[in-house]
Amino acid sequence: MADKDTLTVTCPECDSILIVDRNTGEVLEVRKPLVEESSGDRFEDARKRVLEVNERAEKAFKAAQEREKGKLERLEALFKEKKEELKDKPIERPDRPFDLD
Repeated sequence: MADKDTLTVTCPECDSILIVDRNTGEVLEVRKPLVEESSGDRFEDARKRVLEVNERAEKAFKAAQEREKGKLERLEALFKEKKEELKDKPIERPDRPFDLD
């Protein structure tokens, strides 16, 4: 869209790219940067953003995996503890409703 009727301006405050009509001064398009450290190339910025999202997702997955691993270890320890407690107790049959008569 960079023809002779438009002007491309980069905002020094927010690094947005503004496409302005030369004749009317009207802002035709605002292109906000996709990443904080924008290189000016939107495709490169989009690629960086996808890589950042993938990295965050990978970190979150690893953290969830560690939490689940810890949970499994705690449950196994609890199971072994309860199993040892019940090892010496005799097995009692539960009362059946028709035995109460």
